Amino acid sequence: MQPLIEISDFSLAFKVYGGQRQVLHRISLHIHPGERVALIGESGSGKSVTSKMLMGTLNSQQIVINSGDIKVDGESLLSMEHSKRESLKGSVMSMIQQDPQTSFNPVFRIRTHLNDIMKFVEKTSGVKYTRAERKAHILAVLDKVKLTDTERVYNAYPWQLSGGMRQRVLIAMALLHPTKLLIADEPGTALDVTTQDEIIKLINQLVEDEQLALLMITHNLGVVRKTADRVYVMQHGRIVEHGSVANIFDRAKHSYTQRLFDSVPRLYAPNQEPKPPSSKAPLVRFVETCKTFHGKKDWRGRVTSQVKAVKPLNLSINQGDTFGLAGESGSGKTTLARMLMGIIDCTDGNIMIEAKPLATWRANQANRHSIQMVHQNPAASLNPRRTIAQTLSVPLKYIGKSQDIDGEIRRLLELVELPQEYAEMYPSSLSGGQKQRVAIARALAANPKILVLDEPTSALDVSVQKSVIELLERLQSDLGLTYLFISHDLSLMRQFCNRVAVMYRGELLEVGDTQTLFDMPNHNYTRALIRAIPVISEEEERHKPYVSDADAKAALASA
Repeated sequence: MQPLIEISDFSLAFKVYGGQRQVLHRISLHIHPGERVALIGESGSGKSVTSKMLMGTLNSQQIVINSGDIKVDGESLLSMEHSKRESLKGSVMSMIQQDPQTSFNPVFRIRTHLNDIMKFVEKTSGVKYTRAERKAHILAVLDKVKLTDTERVYNAYPWQLSGGMRQRVLIAMALLHPTKLLIADEPGTALDVTTQDEIIKLINQLVEDEQLALLMITHNLGVVRKTADRVYVMQHGRIVEHGSVANIFDRAKHSYTQRLFDSVPRLYAPNQEPKPPSSKAPLVRFVETCKTFHGKKDWRGRVTSQVKAVKPLNLSINQGDTFGLAGESGSGKTTLARMLMGIIDCTDGNIMIEAKPLATWRANQANRHSIQMVHQNPAASLNPRRTIAQTLSVPLKYIGKSQDIDGEIRRLLELVELPQEYAEMYPSSLSGGQKQRVAIARALAANPKILVLDEPTSALDVSVQKSVIELLERLQSDLGLTYLFISHDLSLMRQFCNRVAVMYRGELLEVGDTQTLFDMPNHNYTRALIRAIPVISEEEERHKPYVSDADAKAALASA
């Protein structure tokens, strides 16, 4: 059978000042009709450049093709006329973008985005639709991607939809025209684990029902195992290994592929030694703590709507704990952390630290900066106009350490294992992992007792994630820190935390030591969360706690 997509010995470079920067090095890849192929590798490996070259979205004035060819249905893309190549986007290939949050213009309704795609399809195909026919076709595709109340979705703004619904709309946009190849670029990375599981199942079902070929671009190896037939592994713009999923997952030969698999946090691993819960006294106690946000008011100034972000809960974190707080977006995790930070006040109840109310404890000058936060996205949390030294000097000056700032900056960089010369660099010159190390150093500048880690590795590749987690473990041992680790990555939480709590819709459903909670969860919602985690082996799949489909759906709907 002739391949639908055939990339042969293809090399590509970007034009830079004074020369070229080679990005792809003689890569070869093929996809047959109806085949599901995964392209895996870390950020910067060339995955997205490959997909953009296929889609024709790279600026032709900024690239140089050094060798090879790309064929679609046996016809060369490189020698194809521009108009015909543009028409391929409406007849042969479609792309599902990575982040549903940033893929839409928030000031336009969903119908505007979808109708723009339909107008492009009409332009490239020559087929004309009436307004009624166009809307009927759009609603039918929205229904195909399992969206309920399609009329409301059609007329909604993007910000009125959940992340999973926005991702389904992105999939619908890719299916508005007949296509043969679906390119999915990290389609579940920005989603909760249960929503990601639903999206992956939906993509698999659509590929099977529509008889599509699939190119899945991801660094989530668990998703690859559930989705692909064959795998290509990319490193620094080269294909270093390829083969069937069974061969790559069970018998990887290349050292880079082996290192990728070794970096993946295992949900259940042989001879896994759980971290023992801390035997020290409670450092933080939430006592009937709750938070209610008030919404609209009527003409008399009376509140007519409110959101109970955190319902009354009791929770304690011992000194030296790595305490994991798990749950989906909107479960109340970040609200709880913001109350602990003192950014917002609790509506009722109290937060006790070292047996004192939070306000009283913070009134002591020595404790004022003892709770610090490491944010999710290091690229967004660092000022791009400040050098690393300037970034680290701000908290040092704020807490009164202005006598030997250069010495303190050197100490902080040493703590997070960064070279001293990085002090004069800007964030744009650093990798994602290096930026996160700077963010950790900034948090440590105030000599905190408690670090709130809000998804600190979700924006990082698995190997970088592993090195950051190892750094955090060493810092905790050396400095005696207590961590509140907020995440929906339960595999990572299993390895990193000694105690875990599960939240949903503001309620604390379950709390316990890590091994007990993962091996014998009490609540169906916890079981549903664990079941949805993509894992990289059948053995891990078998160790997951059982929950029926009906019980899982009921738990997710009404916990």
